[in-house]
Amino acid sequence: MLGEHTGRSPFQDQTKITSNQKMLIALVGIGSMLEFWDAYLIGFIMAFLIKPWGLTYGIMGAVLFASGGGAIIGAAVWGALADRFGRKPVFVASLLVLGAASVALAFTPERGWIYMAVLRVVIGFCSAGYFIQIALVQEFTPPKRRGMLTGVVSAITTGGLLLGALSGAWLIPAIGWRWTFVLGAAPAAIALIGALRVPESPRWLSLHGRRDDARRAVAWARGDDSFEFDRAIAPPAATRSWFDIFQCPRNVVTTALVNIGLISGYYGIVLWAPTLMSQIQSLAPVTASKVMIGFSLLGIVSRLAAAALADRIGRRKTGGFFALASAIALVFAGYIGHGDLFSPSLFWLPLLVAFVFADGSLSVCAAYSTEVWPSRLRGSGAGFAGLAGSVGKILGPLGLALTAGSSNVVMPSATVSVIVPAFQFLAACLAVCGLTYLTIGIEARGRTLESFDQAEVNDAPVLDQSEQSQRG
Repeated sequence: MLGEHTGRSPFQDQTKITSNQKMLIALVGIGSMLEFWDAYLIGFIMAFLIKPWGLTYGIMGAVLFASGGGAIIGAAVWGALADRFGRKPVFVASLLVLGAASVALAFTPERGWIYMAVLRVVIGFCSAGYFIQIALVQEFTPPKRRGMLTGVVSAITTGGLLLGALSGAWLIPAIGWRWTFVLGAAPAAIALIGALRVPESPRWLSLHGRRDDARRAVAWARGDDSFEFDRAIAPPAATRSWFDIFQCPRNVVTTALVNIGLISGYYGIVLWAPTLMSQIQSLAPVTASKVMIGFSLLGIVSRLAAAALADRIGRRKTGGFFALASAIALVFAGYIGHGDLFSPSLFWLPLLVAFVFADGSLSVCAAYSTEVWPSRLRGSGAGFAGLAGSVGKILGPLGLALTAGSSNVVMPSATVSVIVPAFQFLAACLAVCGLTYLTIGIEARGRTLESFDQAEVNDAPVLDQSEQSQRG
């Protein structure tokens, strides 16, 4: 089996990234960015439809929450498909279906919010394939640079939110919301390029006994065929169902707590920040939105910095301390915004710190949520991480609504009077993420993906020497 006998990776001795590996990273990054653009686009388009369609809060909630329901289902489905049929088919199929759904949204009948909500379920279903695409990148890249390269994809993906904001500011007023939906079909073009140029993951091919195809996939990525395959050994037991992930209880617990805690906290920051800045610092809504664009740009820098640190000091320390730093900043932001500490005019500063550190922790989360699984379960495990993140997107606003005493669970009313308990709730979510990393997290820095397979075959503990030294 590919590298299985010694736990070596076919990319372990690479000193630089080849042009084909760079192309794969670019394809997955841009495809994911366009996917998330489609996912965020509805919020900006709804703003243009509220008055002409006479939309009520209940209708808006149904449309906005529809994608979340689709994402929960899609995370499990795409993960199981990735382990059974391969990473590449999931990458291509999810983008093609998403493109078709976006075009179909352009034909939404006037006041056809039910039609729109149904297609939003499809959009959410397709965007849940994000972690599977991360797995495809990881199975083609050198172990020592896996965290950084995953972070590059994560940073590119963040551009989806920026595209959504830019669409709301300029594109929709210029060409209308229907043609904007048509442009949302761009992911389909990325899928077609991927289908033509990118081979299947060599790890998946090797696991399914297709050694010649795996050898060709490695040669494509490396730009040469100098890697010596180890002699074949008995592969791990085949995956029988998606529920096989529970054979790895530590992986299940850590990926669930990291994703639910981090996404709940991060989503709450994004949800409340523009409104609170408008209230506390008397910024016009348009100005607050522009400030958030600046926050997003700094967040991209943070994702790249965290990804580099994850390869230098480890996933556990980087992801954990970034999440805890964000939690502490949120507590300060609550007290400053309420006027209990320093001046409310400084509210933007701890809020920026919280946002930037949470963004950095998200970069580590993308790597961690996929790399810690054995190859036969990497698709299902990555899908489970996406499912946990989708739950976090619901728990975040729901928890804010309960904390703030608001009945609006889609966009809880952000008021200065409840900012302290609300931000304490978000800080607690991020603290769960950070403490999970630091206490029971699995350290994957520098480890080959093959080593996780070897540990499973030998029924060995998950800890490697670097992690043992960190804990000892």
